[in-house]
Amino acid sequence: MNKPYIIRVSSQKGGVGKTAISVNFASALRSLGYRTLVIDFDFTNPSIGFHLGLEGINSGTKAAMEKKTALSSVVSIHEPTGMHVIAGEVKGWDVLPDKSVLSSFVNGLKKTNYNFIIVDTAPGFEPEAELNYFDEGLIITTPDVPSCASAVRLSHKYNRSKLRHSLIVNKIRNTRYELSFDDIMDMYGGDYASQLPEDDAVPEGIAAHIPAYNLKPRSRFSRSIFSLVKRHVSAIDTDEPPIAMRKKGLWHRFSTKFPSRKR
Repeated sequence: MNKPYIIRVSSQKGGVGKTAISVNFASALRSLGYRTLVIDFDFTNPSIGFHLGLEGINSGTKAAMEKKTALSSVVSIHEPTGMHVIAGEVKGWDVLPDKSVLSSFVNGLKKTNYNFIIVDTAPGFEPEAELNYFDEGLIITTPDVPSCASAVRLSHKYNRSKLRHSLIVNKIRNTRYELSFDDIMDMYGGDYASQLPEDDAVPEGIAAHIPAYNLKPRSRFSRSIFSLVKRHVSAIDTDEPPIAMRKKGLWHRFSTKFPSRKR
């Protein structure tokens, strides 16, 4: 495993819980003893600051990228958890950073002593060249056809860039309207995926500016995050998928549109 190991948390569709997963994933890593930094890479609509009560920060990712402030100077400590955070500036960017700015910033990150860096990105596609900055992508979806189809399209882009990726199916309520996990896995065609339940602990944590993992450690969501992170770290260290592929089912007929991932 590269150190720091940089994970891109992504989705093509908004509203799937990407930022909540970013901060809770980072918090769980920290609880396991890993030096962890979480960064807001949404340059137009940053929201990590709102989740953690750091929305007053005016010197974050943008200032560090533009080298107006040293990287170490824009790292905030989230006092309730001790988590290290680089928040985005609330006003956003008028012009998105170009490739050279991003490359220089990521090279700076790679010189830090963190074990893991969790990068919360904007919904949608990014230029494929920028995917080379990351060691892995977590693709977030909810258990409905539009979100899953978007996640599959994003996974194809990661495949072309040879970026390792896995799927997290979030906000599962186990209703008859949802796609089953096996169907989602068949549609995804990737190596492994994880499930996270719909849980009131998540919006409660956002309102309290404390990740649900810390605020409600016994909640279903928190227990699922902890299991996911432990399993994920083990998979990175051993290069073995933590969950086997599910059998093909209902979504096999989509194979011509959504071909399985090739290693």
